[in-house]
Amino acid sequence: MLFKKLSTVERVYNIGLEGSSLFNIFDHITLFVKEAEEDLIKLYDLRVLEKIPVKNIMTRDIITINKNESIDKLREYIEKYRHMGYPVVDDEGRLVGVVTFRDLEKGGGKKTIEDIMTPRDKLIFISPDTSASESQKIMARNDIGRLLVLDEKGDLIGIVSRGDIVRTYKIYSKGAAKIQTCSRISNFYFYDRNKDEKLKNLVDDLIMLLGGRDYIISEKGDYIEVLTKDWEPLVKIMMSGDRIDHISITTQTINILQVDIIREILKKIDEYAFEEIVLTDHITLIDEKSSIQRIITDVTLFNDSNKTFGTVTIRSDF
Repeated sequence: MLFKKLSTVERVYNIGLEGSSLFNIFDHITLFVKEAEEDLIKLYDLRVLEKIPVKNIMTRDIITINKNESIDKLREYIEKYRHMGYPVVDDEGRLVGVVTFRDLEKGGGKKTIEDIMTPRDKLIFISPDTSASESQKIMARNDIGRLLVLDEKGDLIGIVSRGDIVRTYKIYSKGAAKIQTCSRISNFYFYDRNKDEKLKNLVDDLIMLLGGRDYIISEKGDYIEVLTKDWEPLVKIMMSGDRIDHISITTQTINILQVDIIREILKKIDEYAFEEIVLTDHITLIDEKSSIQRIITDVTLFNDSNKTFGTVTIRSDF
């Protein structure tokens, strides 16, 4: 691994959905999670290019052409070496310019390499410590396919091309990060004129549902916890005095709708048709390259208008 953490990238999306079903909103969140995973891979690869100096990927065995050679000689070079551009040197081997296939096409009646080349004073040079990422940007800005690399003395020591950048990118993108762990906490806050009565009945139904499936029900001082057979937390019913405050679901899955028991829990909540439900859904993904991806959803489901509004924040730490 080249590094552990470079920076944080954060984006916030405003969302508005038709429908107030929990199935609908969780299905929509999953789309953002998939997008976040793809972005994580792309951003990671770009950050890798920022850490690679061109001296590690440039061509050092440089093929040059003399400025006094004929244009036909350039055609021979292109056919023989399969490169589209060459540094031009004088009789003493000093760099005086660059000539490319484009120059050949625009050559007209000109006869020598010196007649069609781009002279040295119009060239763009980079140092061997310039990053692959920065080199790519320079080539894109100037619409050129290669850059000459000069040492501190101004001597030509290498060439880096778009092809070199692409090959480097492909090498690192083959190791695209895969999610190793996922933790998720979904909190449900309820608002309704008959909130207390509805919540009490809902919790009774959930305890009957989960208890009947051999989940472990544990009553604490200020909450009721539902555990799996492996003693992993699943549902927590938070109390405020003798009143139910909110319900939390804890999972380790990216797509919460793939878990049958959670689908049944969400269906049961939807059946009570609360006037408003505020959902805060926090997903933390950690990939094999130790990057952390967080998807934070904060939405309100309105039963009367059958609409859902809120935000989804994607935060990537590299």
